[in-house]
Amino acid sequence: MHQRNNNSNTSTTCISSSRSSGIQQSDTAGARLVAFCSKSSTSSSISTNEIEHRYVPHPSIESDFIFELCLVFFKIISLFLQYILLYKSEKWVGPNSTSTDTFIHWHHIDRYIVGILIIFCLSLQEKLYFLRVLINIIALIYSFWIYSYKYVLVFTYPLVCSLLIDQNSKSDQQEQITISSNTLPAHWCSTNACDLRYETDCLRIEFNQRIRHILFSSFLSSYYICIVPLAFCDTYYIHLDIILLLQYCFILFLSLIMIYTSHYLPLDLLTVFHRNGKHLGTWQCLPNNNNSLPIISSWDEKSSIPYEVNSIVKYKRHIYRSSNCSSTVAEPGNIRHTRFAILFSRPLIFPLILCSLQILLLIIQILCLLFDQRWFVLLSQMIIFIFNTYTIRHTTRDMYLLYLVYCRE
Repeated sequence: MHQRNNNSNTSTTCISSSRSSGIQQSDTAGARLVAFCSKSSTSSSISTNEIEHRYVPHPSIESDFIFELCLVFFKIISLFLQYILLYKSEKWVGPNSTSTDTFIHWHHIDRYIVGILIIFCLSLQEKLYFLRVLINIIALIYSFWIYSYKYVLVFTYPLVCSLLIDQNSKSDQQEQITISSNTLPAHWCSTNACDLRYETDCLRIEFNQRIRHILFSSFLSSYYICIVPLAFCDTYYIHLDIILLLQYCFILFLSLIMIYTSHYLPLDLLTVFHRNGKHLGTWQCLPNNNNSLPIISSWDEKSSIPYEVNSIVKYKRHIYRSSNCSSTVAEPGNIRHTRFAILFSRPLIFPLILCSLQILLLIIQILCLLFDQRWFVLLSQMIIFIFNTYTIRHTTRDMYLLYLVYCRE
């Protein structure tokens, strides 16, 4: 059920290959796209098991190589901005400035730590795992030899977190999935309830692992960019603005989350989740003391027929009623199925969550610029905002396409 999109399985999706190939060629033309999305639901939807799936255009997605290359550039620029916030100097902007004054105290920076962190920014990609191991060994030796054993903990902390997360994944007995935008799962419009539940479990694991990858990668990047330079900063010569540093770390963390999400949770994948969540349905738990109910049959796990609207079943000493919108294939009382259906049964819920985070990030950046207009604050916030236009473009484009498909009559 949980297949990857390639040339061998495109014919198994609920859209016929001849129709999908003809429509995908028109995705690049904006006028054709708007005209196609404006059609009636009878001509742009697919009905299987009384469930209609409207066609959603396939916007272009950057390849993993291009994305990782741009991400490395963003991390290096963010690291440079962090060093500006740490070692900033305002002598060169005053009336008593001289030609030897610079905007940053270069002589207080440990250049070897900077080199190690730049290599860390390059090695955070999964394909460069051996480079990450090598630079970790070098960082541990250097921090112990030049500083003290306490600074070794700075580099061992993310390693321990990585081991704990990997161990947690193995304890959950989840199949390791390659996190990529080039290989996305597909949805099968099956009429078999057991197959749909199995597909839901596979898609749920896919979603959880992608969210885990997004959060941990964002945390790891923020840690190496913000925390490690702060740990090796000599506070005897440098005055630290803790509030400004925390503010920058938080904004950077949110920006990385949005950047990773826009790439690893594209519109095509969210459409697959929505189509499965629409089949899934939900159950409502009823009180057991309701004497007006007739004889109730037990929920059959092996039944391949979805339950009709407002069906009442008994399962594990509880009574449940199916949703009144469509047929239901979810397991009663399964909180994982319920959460998945809440997030993706409607096509705009999860994209609206992403839009809300994007708006929150923009509001925080604007407030920071309004209350603090020092040159290094303006520089750091404006550069991060320029990179955030990547996620703004993706978010607004996806919301506009969903509006054309589902909201425009």
